[in-house]
Amino acid sequence: MTPAPWLVSFASYLGQVTLHSVVMGVIFYAWAHRIRLPSGRTKRHLLALLLVLPPITAAIPGRATVEFGERLAWLNSARLLAVPLPGGLHLTHLLLAIAAVFAALTIWQEVIPSFERVDRSAAAAPASLTALARALPGWEHCLVLMSPGEAVMLVTTGVPGRPRLVISRGALRTLTGPQLDVAMRHEHAHWIGGRWWWSHALFGIRLLQSGNPVALWVFREYCLEIEIDCDAIAATGPDVAVLARVLLTVYQDTGPRDIATRQALRRRVDVLLGGGPANAALPAFTVLAASGVMLVVLPWLV
Repeated sequence: MTPAPWLVSFASYLGQVTLHSVVMGVIFYAWAHRIRLPSGRTKRHLLALLLVLPPITAAIPGRATVEFGERLAWLNSARLLAVPLPGGLHLTHLLLAIAAVFAALTIWQEVIPSFERVDRSAAAAPASLTALARALPGWEHCLVLMSPGEAVMLVTTGVPGRPRLVISRGALRTLTGPQLDVAMRHEHAHWIGGRWWWSHALFGIRLLQSGNPVALWVFREYCLEIEIDCDAIAATGPDVAVLARVLLTVYQDTGPRDIATRQALRRRVDVLLGGGPANAALPAFTVLAASGVMLVVLPWLV
């Protein structure tokens, strides 16, 4: 059965997005590595650009014509995709297989968990915790729930205006009052300054690129940078050491096989104890200039 023309066009568009994402990712990674870009606002902006710009540059009209690809483009990926592989296959088949694997990982690790209901016990949260949460700006109607899990966990769900803070019994048993307070302020930081909206908007753009391994890595790095930013907002002065102890407690509570989570926690502790994120690592004009260069260069790659 022949695929519908619109499906072929959409698949071709996603392939162009991936090409632009890979090229831009290599350039930005080399640049960030060269200048040793620290965690902070500049790094978050560059990661967001890596997610947003490729879908835009790949959608510029006129790029899909044969004449543009053969005569005007600086790189025609169709020639690379036609490279033969053993068994009568081509490079296209290998890249499609890789895209399918990463799309499956996206569905399994990110999409399905987002529909899972929060597991909670019948017991209500202590009134002191509910009062503490509702004293935070914008959380006047926050619903505080208790999870029966023994692992140390605080997590927020819901939407702005009706957030739900879930605290595990393990956290209530293990963490001290000041530690619970700073951990709660970290969760609250996710809901202020537009972080909730930006994170969800970028997640939608990331889902468009489900088969793109660069997009998967970039979005996870962006989420880690948001965690680092929220750490800095929640902890100042003596609270820095308090939050660091909370993160180390979670680290010890995380299984050794969960390497990615443990690495992320170590990085958060290092940045927190190292003075916090460097939000002005590069001038804003430099970031704008870099995005402008990519807007000019990427459309000529097809």
